[in-house]
Amino acid sequence: MPPRQWRLFVADIIDAIEAIDGYTAGLTREQFLGDRLRVDAVIKNLTVIGEAAGRVPASVVGASPQIPWPRMRAMRNVVVHEYFGIDDDLLWGTVTDDLKPLAPLLATLLTEQDDAG
Repeated sequence: MPPRQWRLFVADIIDAIEAIDGYTAGLTREQFLGDRLRVDAVIKNLTVIGEAAGRVPASVVGASPQIPWPRMRAMRNVVVHEYFGIDDDLLWGTVTDDLKPLAPLLATLLTEQDDAG
C-alpha cells in the first residue's frame, strides 16, 4: 500500500474539526462536560487531529508556521496519555477557542498547495 499523501492527513484534520463542531454546537460548557459520549467523541477526534498533524511532512510544517502543528501534536499526547486527568478547561477551551480558526488555515494550505502545483 503506497504511503498517504500529506493532503489526506490535512483533510483528516479538517474532518475531525468539523465532527467536533457538530458534536458541540449549541452546547454550554456544562452540557458538554456532562455528556460523556460527546466528551469521548471529541477526545477521539482530538487524537485524530494530533496523529494526522504528526504525519504531515516537515517541509509542509515549516512552510506553514501560521498553523499550530506542535500544539495539535501536544494535545493528542495530553488526551492519550493523561486521559484520566484531562483538564476540563483545557478541553473546552480547545473546542471553543482553538479549533475554529484552524480549519480555514488548513483549507487555505490545501488551496495554496493545489495552486502551486
